[in-house]
Amino acid sequence: MNSSNITQSKLNDISGKVKQKTEQRLCDLYINRLMQIGGHILDQNLTASEVNELLYQEAEKLRYQSYETNA
Repeated sequence: MNSSNITQSKLNDISGKVKQKTEQRLCDLYINRLMQIGGHILDQNLTASEVNELLYQEAEKLRYQSYETNA
């Protein structure tokens, strides 16, 4: 593609597609992680308090990963 033919509209379209694919991949990663956590909860027969702590720790990990990505 000739760079002189790239318009703002085309750039916006490309950017939108990249964003959508990225969001889909992140969603897939989160779904897989939640399934792993759910399996761990069942395998270990965790109490409600333990589940709460596990989910809190997972949320903290995600928060720190977000900070690192945005830094």
